Amino acid sequence: MTVDFPPLSEAHHRRREAKRRRNLAIHGTVVGSISALLVIIWAPSTRDYFWPMWPMLALGFPLMIHTWVTLVETRSELVPPRLGRNFALHAGVSAAIAFAFVLIWAFVAVRSGFVYFWPVWPTLLLAIPVFIHLAVRLTAPPDAELQERIDVLTTTRAGAVEAQEDELRRIERDLHDGAQARLVALGMSLGMAEQRLATDGDPERVRQLLAEAREGAREALEELRDLARGIHPPILADRGLGAAVSALAARSPLRVDVSVDGERPPPAVESAAYFVAAEALTNAGKHAEPTQVEVRIVRSEGQLVVEVIDDGRGGADAGGTGLLGLRRRVEALDGRLHVVSPPGGPTTIRAELPCES
Repeated sequence: MTVDFPPLSEAHHRRREAKRRRNLAIHGTVVGSISALLVIIWAPSTRDYFWPMWPMLALGFPLMIHTWVTLVETRSELVPPRLGRNFALHAGVSAAIAFAFVLIWAFVAVRSGFVYFWPVWPTLLLAIPVFIHLAVRLTAPPDAELQERIDVLTTTRAGAVEAQEDELRRIERDLHDGAQARLVALGMSLGMAEQRLATDGDPERVRQLLAEAREGAREALEELRDLARGIHPPILADRGLGAAVSALAARSPLRVDVSVDGERPPPAVESAAYFVAAEALTNAGKHAEPTQVEVRIVRSEGQLVVEVIDDGRGGADAGGTGLLGLRRRVEALDGRLHVVSPPGGPTTIRAELPCES
């Protein structure tokens, strides 16, 4: 099973498109209700002149533009990539204005019999900029790929911010449930020892409380070290990616082979690569039951490639929390994450991170 993650913006785009369609439906319902009410008011009166046409036209014109804008934004197949959304919006709004002029002329012509088709002039004035815009679009180099790139980068930055917020919440939870609780217990043990000394002076009980306090301090310190290591391990900044990943491998209960080749990457790329390796090793230990894991890190041709391969049972969930977090880290740096995990294994997690010098 090979998974190439779709752009992070896919779910966000679906929600945004659904909201736009809902807004259009509300707009259409309001216009339809007001128009029906106007017709009901007009119906009992003299029927020589259908005056509701004017407020209905005033209400319908914004609805036409809203409908076209929603179609352009939610139905990308309607817009040729060569022309782009801006041209589609320009042409559609100009056509809506020209159509409104024609309707006004038709209403007046039916009532007064005036047949001179004056909308030709405003239509011509609207058409000239549209044709100029069309000529510019057809002669300019295609920018659909550039626009898509901008959209992906924008949304992956949003994903990185979301991932950072999740990480801060995790740190807060770990501090609250771990080190903070142990420090509170440490304070209580010291307080009880102080009380014992002040009252009955039982040395054995005091010694026991101090031993509990010392053990609690050791555990709290260990948890704080683990937490700091999870945020940004000091060895990564001091000795680089190879040493940091080797330290990970040494702490892992699995048999892990590490190979690192190439110059040291920039700090942001180095940090992302470290956490790719760390999360992949954690996932392998929790779910894959492998006998061996291989970590390969290679920097060449302006790119850092991190591969973690385990011989476990495979079937990794590409939509799981851990891999989604890695995806956000990698895409925030304009990289790509690939997961190959057929049932029965092996599992390969490959991150490609640009790292120009």
